[in-house]
Amino acid sequence: MTATTTKTLEATFAPPTAHKERKLCDLLDTYREGLHEAFDAGCDTMDATSDVVTPYDLPYQAKAALCNYVPQLHDTYNAQELDDDHPVRLTNQAAEFDHSAERDYEFTWWAPQPGHGTNFWIPLRINPAQEGLWHDLVHGDASGGNSDCNNTARRGRSTSPSSFPSKKRTTNQPTTT
Repeated sequence: MTATTTKTLEATFAPPTAHKERKLCDLLDTYREGLHEAFDAGCDTMDATSDVVTPYDLPYQAKAALCNYVPQLHDTYNAQELDDDHPVRLTNQAAEFDHSAERDYEFTWWAPQPGHGTNFWIPLRINPAQEGLWHDLVHGDASGGNSDCNNTARRGRSTSPSSFPSKKRTTNQPTTT
């Protein structure tokens, strides 16, 4: 019998270019606007949340994550207010990672951009103890689950490479043993 094990892979974003940093800040700001509007509207179902977040310029992975998350805030967590530092949550629909030993940062994540026709690659600094698991994910020997991106850089604040982004890119990765 094959058992399924869930592992949480962690990586931090490598310092982005100024252009990618702007795109990530825009994604984070738009996500948080949609999150706050759906939460403030009292959305307690996926359909109600979808009605609120559909007009936002977000990738479908972020909209789907909001449709799952906002009702949980009300129903499961009985949240009365939102923290301003929520990370961008993405479902694992079409998440794509790449690896090349030729790059300074060998692993990259293909970040979705809504309505622009092209995504962009974000270099990742992986947890070295998890390198084998990252290779399994990239080569299709394991599949990913949910993803969180926490980008604390905000307009009007310093976004130097040492402070942007400050947290991790996580995926719950079921593996078979």
